[in-house]
Amino acid sequence: MHGSDFWQLLSGSDRDALRAAARARVFGPGTTLCAEGDPSTHLFILVSGWVKVTTVTRDGQEMLEALRSSGDVVGEIAGQVTGYRTATIRAIGTVHALIIGTRQFEDFLDAHAGAAGAHRRVMAERQRSAYEVHRNHVLASGPQRLACLLLDLADRQGETAGEAVSAPPPLSQEEIASLIGASRSTVTRALRDWRSRRIISTDQRSITILDQQRLLRLAGRSR
Repeated sequence: MHGSDFWQLLSGSDRDALRAAARARVFGPGTTLCAEGDPSTHLFILVSGWVKVTTVTRDGQEMLEALRSSGDVVGEIAGQVTGYRTATIRAIGTVHALIIGTRQFEDFLDAHAGAAGAHRRVMAERQRSAYEVHRNHVLASGPQRLACLLLDLADRQGETAGEAVSAPPPLSQEEIASLIGASRSTVTRALRDWRSRRIISTDQRSITILDQQRLLRLAGRSR
């Protein structure tokens, strides 16, 4: 999904300074960190765990827009653009995060040049990734986009067991379809086909990649 996360790019002294300026909090599974439409006064640095970023369409349908995990900064864009949350952020499993006010975070970046550079790099990478997602939605088929998503998730925080690697976090087929801009039936058919060919295995929302090379070919990638 992206090469480096914000927390990973910080020096030890910058991490200590950020911890001192922020407050730590633990969010239980399913907890809402912030809701779409609320005033945007603070942001989150994810220390561990995954969150879902969702929006609601005009007809009331909830759409999964993105996934973020440990090391990511979330909730910072809305404060700069509208002053109100543009999405809801909800914990998947237990999430440990640092919370810091928007103004305090800006002051922190002003005082720490290395951290400011890391933040610019991460924002540029996120913009590039968003462009790639848009491009894939136009040029790639639904199964290709699904294969790319699974590979990206596994690369980000997958757990390896022999040749197999997990593709976290647990998501419903509707959520996967929303992420890749495809129908649920497209996701269902592709997963069923890949299970039968022993490319993946599935179990209660968990997906494990059994044959990365074949999935890479399905994604139109080479490694």
